[in-house]
Amino acid sequence: MALPILTLMAMASCKNETQITLPQHKENGVIISEATVDTTTSGNSKETLFQKVDYAIWSMGNLEEYFQQQLAKAKTKIRGNEIYEEYQEAMAARIGGINELETDLLENYSNYYDQEQEKLVFPDSIQKRVDLFKDTDLEFWEIGEGFAEIRFKPYHYYTMFKGKVTQDYEYFLQTEAKENTELFSADAGLGISFKEVGDRVLSWEKFLKEYPTSGLLEDARQHYQYYGYTYLMGMDNTPTFEFSDGKLYRENRQEFKRFIAQNPNSDFAKIVKAFLAKFDQKATFDDLQQFARKELNIVIKEEPEEP
Repeated sequence: MALPILTLMAMASCKNETQITLPQHKENGVIISEATVDTTTSGNSKETLFQKVDYAIWSMGNLEEYFQQQLAKAKTKIRGNEIYEEYQEAMAARIGGINELETDLLENYSNYYDQEQEKLVFPDSIQKRVDLFKDTDLEFWEIGEGFAEIRFKPYHYYTMFKGKVTQDYEYFLQTEAKENTELFSADAGLGISFKEVGDRVLSWEKFLKEYPTSGLLEDARQHYQYYGYTYLMGMDNTPTFEFSDGKLYRENRQEFKRFIAQNPNSDFAKIVKAFLAKFDQKATFDDLQQFARKELNIVIKEEPEEP
């Protein structure tokens, strides 16, 4: 029986739009183009694609400068929160557009790795576009199965908004930044240890307890649910128990016991303890899955894709 991938985090990802409308602003000498960035690639020459990527990156730089000015004028950290949300949404759309422009490169990213030189070697036409990102806070991030995506470097948002947003927003951004320095999963398997997954659960459990009225509460809850479910159930290629007979793997049993012993005041530790007891009761896969979803308050209408 295959373990379904459960993903609940609504995170910034590539958009499906064919063009991005840039906002109209002119403030303190910062001009944001009123034009649109065409992200269609069909029939484009290599030079035209270069120009589109160049323009998209340039427009992001202008937009960031505009938001930096807004932050400098913000009189309260509540206003800083609002600016962060506006900025994150605007940049997610633009990064999605750049990913769409670079679809061919990103889908074949690993093919450019030269075994002899032990590094990525791109044809001149592609290297020319790759060089556009060198002086930006954007990076190519390998996500498994030979694919890559373009994203902000992990600490981009935290660095920009540190000290300018409320404590809950700063905690959220710092926690996400730390997590985004490592690839969580690839090829339907974990890229970090189960102990590290448990640490992530604790970080988001702390957020939920300390900031119950935060504007980022639902985002934090989705992080907590996703990591919690993964800690209990695992993934297709890194399950916590044998699908055929429902036997919990010895290393996962040890990890569950460690987590319970070291985190006696954690609500999630209570869930882990009850989950562990399910194996002694010979629970079926469906029983375990339903238990994990119920205890984590997960409502699934359909299986979403992993971020």
